[in-house]
Amino acid sequence: MDELNQYHTPPPYHINQPYDNTHVNQIPSYDRDYGFNSYDNSYNSHIGPSDRDNPYDAGPPPYSSNNNPSYHPDFPHNEDEFNRPFSVSFWVKYFRYIPHLNLTFNRINDTFNPKSSVYQESLGLIGCVPAGMLLLTLLVLLLYLLTRCCDHKARTRKAIICCKVACVLCSLLTLAAVGLSIWGSQEVHNGVTPALHSLSSITDRLLLLHTTTDSLTNQVRRNLQPQLSLFHDRVQSHEISNLTVRDTLLKQLHYMRTNISEVLLINVEDIAARMSSPVIGALTRALEMSELVRWATTISVSAVLMLVVLLLVLGAARHSRPTLITFSVLGLLSLIVCWGMCSLYLVVSVAMSDWCVQPGGIALESWLTDVYSKRIARYYLRCDLSRPSPFNKLLTRGKQSASSVLVALSHVQKVADQHYPQEMVHPILDHVAASVSQSQRILGNVAAFLDCGPIHQFYSVIVHQTCNTSMNGIVYLLLSAVSSALLFTILVWLASHTWIYLNSKSDHCSSEERDPFLPGSGVAVTGAQNSAGGVRGGNPGGAAGSSGRSPWGTLNSMGAAAGGAGGGGAGRGARHSHTPPQTPPFPGTL
Repeated sequence: MDELNQYHTPPPYHINQPYDNTHVNQIPSYDRDYGFNSYDNSYNSHIGPSDRDNPYDAGPPPYSSNNNPSYHPDFPHNEDEFNRPFSVSFWVKYFRYIPHLNLTFNRINDTFNPKSSVYQESLGLIGCVPAGMLLLTLLVLLLYLLTRCCDHKARTRKAIICCKVACVLCSLLTLAAVGLSIWGSQEVHNGVTPALHSLSSITDRLLLLHTTTDSLTNQVRRNLQPQLSLFHDRVQSHEISNLTVRDTLLKQLHYMRTNISEVLLINVEDIAARMSSPVIGALTRALEMSELVRWATTISVSAVLMLVVLLLVLGAARHSRPTLITFSVLGLLSLIVCWGMCSLYLVVSVAMSDWCVQPGGIALESWLTDVYSKRIARYYLRCDLSRPSPFNKLLTRGKQSASSVLVALSHVQKVADQHYPQEMVHPILDHVAASVSQSQRILGNVAAFLDCGPIHQFYSVIVHQTCNTSMNGIVYLLLSAVSSALLFTILVWLASHTWIYLNSKSDHCSSEERDPFLPGSGVAVTGAQNSAGGVRGGNPGGAAGSSGRSPWGTLNSMGAAAGGAGGGGAGRGARHSHTPPQTPPFPGTL
């Protein structure tokens, strides 16, 4: 560090005091390990700016003024407005009432900290509540199916009409509940899109910062340093009578070259190194892809659930038992999907509410600290204008170095005009002066890009859109999942009741719906013909045949045998055979 600080000291030969060096000794020593010890202590302390020993830490950065392009008149530029809390949705405050418990059901800290295993346990327990509701629902449906599958009591024709009406009405309500998820998904998308745009703007601003620092580095290395080296060679090669003047010029040139390469260039490269991280850009691309997948998945799942509901309507309209059974199976799967989405949306809602209460809390500050540094993270998250910029010293050194080079260059030009030909020194010195002035302007642009105002404004947009529009959309998705799960439970119950009823209805109306000439109705027809044959034939066995007939017009095996014997073998054929009635003249009547 002593070798670096000695370059701030002018060479022993002065030419009319080319610059004022009294302020150089006031600059604290710079630590290359990204640290200013005195600066860190003053930043983390609670003393006022006027109490600091270092005059360069006594106020906001000098580039945050109305005359600088980094100034934004529409953005708040006082500490009270910067520290004003963000406006959050009503749902953020509502979900904060949900207690955070660990595995032993003890209350824990509800600060958003996804890296904490205890916080993850609390979110997992909250997500288990919909899972418990799912198990309870499946148990109730199982008990219902076990009790209803053996019920074959006769029902009136109005029962199936009531089932159809109930299925259609509940299907319409379910379609409305599923449609709410599409609205909620669009609300989430409307909130995520501006947030991603602001995050992309931050990425673009950092990219412009790196482009500007690279431009300054190229300006110094390709234009300024070669011109100073060329002028040094010409001064050294040109013989003059006053060797003291030549030695003084050479030392002044060495001083300018050292200040440019060892002060200006190093400070600019340190700024670029502190802000050079591709994490923000990678995060932006990952979030954009995640939002695209989330939106497409939500729309697809909603469409599939709607098709399942329409399947129930189709089965009820066509009086199709297989269709209703198919819906019962798909309805159970849809029920599981809805409760799973409910668990996911509940966990996301609670986590978002925890983050929105303190958007610049431990989690985000810790992540930015790992990416950049703690002071840089606090500077951009809080943007407290009463605190100096963490880049203030680097920018101040760079500006002082460029100003000192310009002052020294003017004195060198005066001396060179007296002892060297103008056509030899003027073009080079003019080019050097133009390059230094250009470097100063580029350094001012670097300071503008480092200002916390625009980046903090983009950050405020991200917080506002996430904690208001996106939060409302997540709540709509949660309500849609809960209502859809409950309605699918009712639909599965109605569908099961309907297809079981259709089975009983078929058995009850078998005597009216079956054709007596089909094989399936041979038993009933045979029994009836046997009974009729016994009566018409005057055979007392007909009474026995009639006694073996069931109340529904069917015969058991014993009744069929008795009827066959009493009827003189009229019913002694196959079980499903058809016996035609007797035609007159009847036997014994002639």
